[in-house]
Amino acid sequence: MNMVMLKMVKNIVFDMGGVLLDLDVRRTIAEHFPEEYREDIVKNVFYGEQWRLMDAGLMRPDEAKEILLPRYPQELRPLLGEMINNFYPYMPPIKETEQLIARIKKAGYKIYLLSNATPRVFDEYHNIPALAYMDGMFISALYKLLKPGSEIYNAFCDRFSLKAEECFFIDDMEQNIIGARACGMKGFVFDTRDFTALEKALNDEGVFF
Repeated sequence: MNMVMLKMVKNIVFDMGGVLLDLDVRRTIAEHFPEEYREDIVKNVFYGEQWRLMDAGLMRPDEAKEILLPRYPQELRPLLGEMINNFYPYMPPIKETEQLIARIKKAGYKIYLLSNATPRVFDEYHNIPALAYMDGMFISALYKLLKPGSEIYNAFCDRFSLKAEECFFIDDMEQNIIGARACGMKGFVFDTRDFTALEKALNDEGVFF
């Protein structure tokens, strides 16, 4: 029984923002914009409909900027437009995640990325060291699908010929893990950057490294 369990999970799947990269929208906006605009920018730009449409591959950044930038004073528009074009400079890699991935990879597991993101990530590939360990990358905009919809998890498994029950998904948003589990994956909500708890959750599923 134990031997079967040890072989059950073969693929470790990672989200990007908040897992591979230090994504903290509120902190970043607080560092760069006046207080009276911060909550509005967070809500209507970074967690707004246009951002979701970009991640879904249904809107280009220039189209999003045409809608969003006129809402804000002229002096805020250059930096905000730059962030809409490319937020990666504001998301440094999390070194501990890269080290964890290196250990898992060395132990013989397959490593994948499943992220709500635009193809811009490929331009930033060499600035995100953890991506070098990936056996496959599934970027939402290329498939016009978004987490936590069931379609994206099924499409991910189909794309790489994986069995959902052999995948363990790590994401910082609970709804994305709920979606993955509903499709048969194992999962862990990585929202407090607790690597000890993450490693224990992996061990509990027979993943040792």
